[in-house]
Amino acid sequence: MQEEFEIVIVGGGPAGLSAGIYIARQNVSCLIISKDLGGQLNLIPRLENYPGTIMSSGPILAKTLETQYLSFKGEMVYDTVEKIDESDDGFTIKTNRSEYKSKAIVLAPGKVPNMLGLENESQYYNKGIHYCTKCDAPFYQGKTTASIGVGSYLVESGLLLSRMASKMYLIVKGSKLGGDKDLIAALENNKNIEIVTQSSVKSLSGNSVLKQITIVDSSGTEKVLDVDGLFIEMGSKINLDFVKHLVKINTKGEIEIESGGMTSNPAIFAAGDATTIPYKQIVVACGD
Repeated sequence: MQEEFEIVIVGGGPAGLSAGIYIARQNVSCLIISKDLGGQLNLIPRLENYPGTIMSSGPILAKTLETQYLSFKGEMVYDTVEKIDESDDGFTIKTNRSEYKSKAIVLAPGKVPNMLGLENESQYYNKGIHYCTKCDAPFYQGKTTASIGVGSYLVESGLLLSRMASKMYLIVKGSKLGGDKDLIAALENNKNIEIVTQSSVKSLSGNSVLKQITIVDSSGTEKVLDVDGLFIEMGSKINLDFVKHLVKINTKGEIEIESGGMTSNPAIFAAGDATTIPYKQIVVACGD
């Protein structure tokens, strides 16, 4: 027998948990379906920029949000949504292990950063490797950093890091930077930035933290750079295969939303990093 809820939320990160708190507190039957608790919050060992929380961590915030949600009698299951289909009286949500019915849906699946795919990349995550310059640049004041990425992501990363780091390498796979001409000019005129073109990162090395990166150029010449941190800004992946037939998705793979989190489907709402909100930050996802 299918379990029925008034609202089902897909995703247990900051956006999904915050939505759940507001829904469950109104005595509305609510279920959160998520692969894990917290999503990308689990990748944050030090959380300094969440208002009202000093020197916390992502997992602690996730557990706090979950406790709040459950205190209002919301329900939560750890599972993967395979497909959502419309029915005569709402939606049918099929997961790996079960099936649910609901009158409305909140999509908050979040996103996953694209990695370089290096052998020991995960080993140095948050130990010198970072995927969000906005989030983690302040940890590198007065240090040596490098950044690799694509388009405007890389330009913005370079500008942010140049304000913090004493020295930074901007690694460009092509022959030149892409993006806003004025911003690129600012990077090129910055004395603490060294732009390295037609190059990629070949390997990472260090002990308990990242110490060096080896880059290789188009001719095959290798060079070892001593760095305290490497920022990877290659964009991100959002898995929306389970719902792409029901909502409008833009060319970046994000759910298009209007005021109030409305999607193109009147009974489906969306929040957080998987949507078209311009800033992918925890506090923005919670407020969204």
